[in-house]
Amino acid sequence: MDQNGSQVPPFEPEEYARVAAAADIVGKSTEDFVRDAALKAADDPFLKALGRTRDRVPQLAEVFAAQDTHSAGTSTAAWPDPAPMGSRDLHEFPRHGHAA
Repeated sequence: MDQNGSQVPPFEPEEYARVAAAADIVGKSTEDFVRDAALKAADDPFLKALGRTRDRVPQLAEVFAAQDTHSAGTSTAAWPDPAPMGSRDLHEFPRHGHAA
């Protein structure tokens, strides 16, 4: 056993042929190509963010649960309907283009 412990399972013959062809295209040995691809994937920012999600989801769940208990007694029906807008109101908004 080498210093890194157990290795990943071997490729099926068809898979290995595809990896070997890709490695040949970029001028690397199959082993170097696979190692570089694995290291690049392990350093992916999306995967790093996904890993941090494990810690953040429970924290966010607590925040949302606390907000739900505070807002449970309020209703949007308590707010009056906004006053209807007239043509004068429409002229007060800045124009960024022409109406269609």
